Amino acid sequence: MVDLMTAVSCCGPRTRGRPKPISEDERRGRLIQAAEDVFIERGYGLATMDDVSRRAGMSKKTIYQLFATKQALFEALLAQYIEHLMMPIRADDGTRSPRAVLEEFLTQLARFVLSPRQVAMNRLVISEALRTPELAQSFMRQAVDRGRGTLIQWFERQHERGALYIEDADEATSMLCGFVISEPQMRLLYAYDAPPTWAMIDRRVRRGLDIFFRGTGADPRAPA
Repeated sequence: MVDLMTAVSCCGPRTRGRPKPISEDERRGRLIQAAEDVFIERGYGLATMDDVSRRAGMSKKTIYQLFATKQALFEALLAQYIEHLMMPIRADDGTRSPRAVLEEFLTQLARFVLSPRQVAMNRLVISEALRTPELAQSFMRQAVDRGRGTLIQWFERQHERGALYIEDADEATSMLCGFVISEPQMRLLYAYDAPPTWAMIDRRVRRGLDIFFRGTGADPRAPA
C-alpha cells in the first residue's frame, strides 16, 4: 500500500519557481551557526568569511550585508550565547523564589559551559589570545562581563527587596559561579577529566546552592 504522503508527493500538483526566501533573522542564525562550526574546526585565525558563507550555503555578498567583519560575526555568536543563557535571570518577575531562579540559571549555564563544544570554543579563545588579542577582549566584554553584569544587577535587586542578604553582589557572583563551574571547567580545558554527565552537573549546582544559601538565605539585619 502506498502511504498518503508518497501519493501526494508523486501525484499531487507540484509548485514551480524559486525556493521560498528566508528572513534576515534566519540568515543571521545560519551564518552564526556556520561560523561557530568553522571557528572550532579551523581556528579563528585560519577561518575566513568565505569558509563561513560556504558552510552556511550562502553567498559572500549575503554574509557581508549582515556582518562587516569576522570579529563582528564572532561577537554576534557571543551575544547569542548570552541572550540564551541569561534568560532565566532576565525573565525573573519576582514570583519565583531566588533559589528556583538561580538553580535554573546555573544548571543551564553549567551544562552549556562544560559541554564538549563550548570547551572547544574556550580553548580556541585561549589559543588565539596572544596572536589575536581582540578575540579574547571580545569574549570577555561580550560574554563574561555582560553575563556577570546581568547577574550582579539581579543580586542587587534581591538584596533591595529583602529576599537575600548580599553585601557585595560582585563578590557573590564570582563565588557562586566559581564554585559551580570554574574547577570542573579547568579540568576539562586541560583534558584531565571526561565531560560530566548532566546528572553530575545538576548535583554540583544543588550542592553549590546549598552552601550559598546558608550564608545568604536570610537577612541578619532583620529582627528575629
